[in-house]
Amino acid sequence: MEKEYILVSVAWPYANADIHQGNVTGSYLPADIYARYHRLRG
Repeated sequence: MEKEYILVSVAWPYANADIHQGNVTGSYLPADIYARYHRLRG
């Protein structure tokens, strides 16, 4: 069986306001969760 490669990228936050927790949870966290899910699946 051939290995399936998956590219995971983040939605870069725009600098239209001060940095806050929403920058991390809204852009980096979903991509991290998705990548971890696929790593655990093998």
